[in-house]
Amino acid sequence: MSKLICNDTIIAIGAGRSRKYIAASSQQDSITTTQDNNVDETIADKFPAYVPLSADSKDILNYIEQPLEARTPVGYQRSLIDDYEPNVSFYLSEPIRRQLARMGNTGKTSQPAGTYGRDILSRLLIDLSWASSHLEGNSYSRLDTIELIEHGKAAAGKANIETQMILNHKTAIELLVDNPESIGFNRYTILNLHSILSENLLPNPFDEGRIRQHQVDIGKSVFRPLSGDVLIAKLLDLLLSKADLIADPFEQSFFMMVHIPYLQPLIKCRVQQYY
Repeated sequence: MSKLICNDTIIAIGAGRSRKYIAASSQQDSITTTQDNNVDETIADKFPAYVPLSADSKDILNYIEQPLEARTPVGYQRSLIDDYEPNVSFYLSEPIRRQLARMGNTGKTSQPAGTYGRDILSRLLIDLSWASSHLEGNSYSRLDTIELIEHGKAAAGKANIETQMILNHKTAIELLVDNPESIGFNRYTILNLHSILSENLLPNPFDEGRIRQHQVDIGKSVFRPLSGDVLIAKLLDLLLSKADLIADPFEQSFFMMVHIPYLQPLIKCRVQQYY
């Protein structure tokens, strides 16, 4: 079963006893035609029905599924970062933080930084490179990724840019594992990671590893990210300094996952934009 998933022959939905498997080809059956604009819309554009949502989340989902013209344009709200106080404010509840701590306990917290990463480096290079690239639309299968990382063989029929993305992820992971003393919530880490991950993936190579210089838009969204590289750099430094003070690693990670996409301090490099 796992081999079929790795080969992208079938797709797993859900977890545990409720997990379901569908043929990858059945995704084609999800294509429907809207009468208003005759545009094909796949099931991937819809929020998965099997994910449980709170009443508030359903209200938000209903709002963002409205046409763009029915939603009110919004810009960056600085109060979101200004009002956050490390180790006082929390995005994750205490029960969730405790649960994540139990799940993430490797039993090696007393060892030097990077020890566990080096122990599982081979698996980490493959799994994280594949999973992260897959989220960005990369069509490499996990087996293709293994062949590329372990044997240097690019998958036949794949675009060069997809191969580049996998290799960039590999290099970025090696940077994190090999340099635990210098890695942190600082510009050095963020800009170097971006430079590695975006190598040969941006229209303008000068955007690799530097603060965003121009306005960007987000598709299907009325949110308008902040513009102005000086102000963006200032806010990036602010959020990095706050992240560095957060004691709980899971709250710290979630904080970054909220604020980096919200600020959009760097130019995104995604496979989809090239097709």
